[in-house]
Amino acid sequence: MALANELEEYKIIQSIPGIGEKIAATIISEIGEIDRFNHPEKLVAFAGVDPSIHSSGKFTATINRMTKRGSSRLRHSLYLAVL
Repeated sequence: MALANELEEYKIIQSIPGIGEKIAATIISEIGEIDRFNHPEKLVAFAGVDPSIHSSGKFTATINRMTKRGSSRLRHSLYLAVL
């Protein structure tokens, strides 16, 4: 966390209610360089919190779940922040 204190993003993320030092450090370490995600949807998919859409032919499911692909550590950190 000593290295994280030097980053401006660390303080910005900690300003979100529910996010402390450890969760902020985990989020930053899992995301890495934010520039590698050229669209917000790609970051959402990396975290695995994007909805999966089940469809076949004319049928499209109305109940969809998270894909849970991507970084399980990032997803878990976001879950802890929500609690």
